[in-house]
Amino acid sequence: MQPSHHRQPHPAMSAVPAVLAALCLALPPAHAGRPLTVDDAGVDEVGQGHIEAWWEGQRGQRGTVYAAPAFTPIEGLELGALLARDLGERHTLQGVQAKWLWSPAQTDGCNAASSAGITHRRQPGGHSGGSVVALNLIGTCAAPWGVANANLGTLRERGQSWRGTWGVSLERSWGAITPHVEAFGVQHSAPVFQAGARWEWAPGRQLDATVGRQQGRTLLSVGFAAGF
Repeated sequence: MQPSHHRQPHPAMSAVPAVLAALCLALPPAHAGRPLTVDDAGVDEVGQGHIEAWWEGQRGQRGTVYAAPAFTPIEGLELGALLARDLGERHTLQGVQAKWLWSPAQTDGCNAASSAGITHRRQPGGHSGGSVVALNLIGTCAAPWGVANANLGTLRERGQSWRGTWGVSLERSWGAITPHVEAFGVQHSAPVFQAGARWEWAPGRQLDATVGRQQGRTLLSVGFAAGF
């Protein structure tokens, strides 16, 4: 697992879990290194993958738990999946995503990628809660001072119009610790401003956490990731 390249959904941006998950499929990462929400233009090496698991929610609420495995079957292509459960309303999410590189990831320079994903929400009792399609353009620039990522995309919930998505992030590593700051949003919704860090406590193993703000609400997440 490349710790600087992962992550999938991020649910604190709307009251509609399917839109939130699709946003994360649209914004991250496929991969931006959990706990980033903004995706980066990188994937694992061929034949390698990773799994991420985390809890996320507003302060004082039960939140949602997520699991997001991903695998790179051929050079430059990553296939990922998403499973999630809302601990309060008992909704579940299932999603799939593909991310492909336009150019190889750089250690000192810029490259680009695209991603496409679909997320489906299921309500208690097995009733369908709708689906969301998300498309995303991803740019990453790496330099000695850190790594900058930018996303520009669109998503569409079934029966609704297309809405734009955006995101920018900056991260820098100090040994095993990599802090970051980021901002992201969906058209017609308030943006989220967020900071976090990940700690690679062993090769291919990391713990991470974030804290964010959106319209006066505090958003929290904590998780881990492991490569295989």
